Amino acid sequence: MFMGTRCAALCVGLLGAALGVSQVQGQGRAFDVVSIRQNISQQQHGPMNLSPNPAGFRVEAQPVMSLLLVAYTPKAGGLFLNNIDNLPDWARNDRYDVDARILDADHAAWQAPQNQPAMLQEMLQGMLTDRFRLLVHREMQEKPVYELVVAKSGAKFQETKPDESRPAGATLPGGAVMGHGSDGATHMYNMSMGLLAALLSEKSDRTVLDKTGLAARYSIDIREPARMAAPSAGQNGPTEDDQRPAVADALKNVGLELKPAKEQVEKLVIDHIEKPS
Repeated sequence: MFMGTRCAALCVGLLGAALGVSQVQGQGRAFDVVSIRQNISQQQHGPMNLSPNPAGFRVEAQPVMSLLLVAYTPKAGGLFLNNIDNLPDWARNDRYDVDARILDADHAAWQAPQNQPAMLQEMLQGMLTDRFRLLVHREMQEKPVYELVVAKSGAKFQETKPDESRPAGATLPGGAVMGHGSDGATHMYNMSMGLLAALLSEKSDRTVLDKTGLAARYSIDIREPARMAAPSAGQNGPTEDDQRPAVADALKNVGLELKPAKEQVEKLVIDHIEKPS
């Protein structure tokens, strides 16, 4: 349902970073050792894993846009492909294996969950500047969006419990796990509403922003309806409700809704980027 071919690139931008419109460069902490190799086969070994590891950060067969989505994330929500300007085709299509290791001196700080997202972004920004010669800036633009909100009936899912078993599937940023079950449902474990909004954006022509007010992490089972066709337009053309992605029908079963709106959305503009040295 959610795990499309672009899911990896679309769901990695939820780790949190500062807003701004000035030139952005990686500064401060840096990775100790970085290996970047083009993955000619475009295949990964084992399940997709986009979370940091105890020694640093490692991804397989991912495009550069995935690294951008992790490194430059606005506080207001996810950074998605339709909000990146001037990204060359190779940065979307070429796949790379990246293995970045932290300094021994940063190990203690890295292990603290409250430190790791900001440290990872700082180090990735520095790596992109150094190895890809990246120059970027941010802009704000008013755009049609969908707001992810709790339905009047209330949320129909629970917070993830510490002793809860993890489903088999892809490991996403922040330790979330998502996979398909034999029962036909998409099982989400340790899922934040911000990350869910990012996944929903893959199914929509608009950015989806988290407006649920739910700050914990949740276990959610979403069963795809037998037919996920988009609603048909009436005689006077499609309404705002008609234009919502068909996945909105599945969200109703877990007490969530997509509400059309217009909001200021942050864009990342690529001023310069080169293939990695």
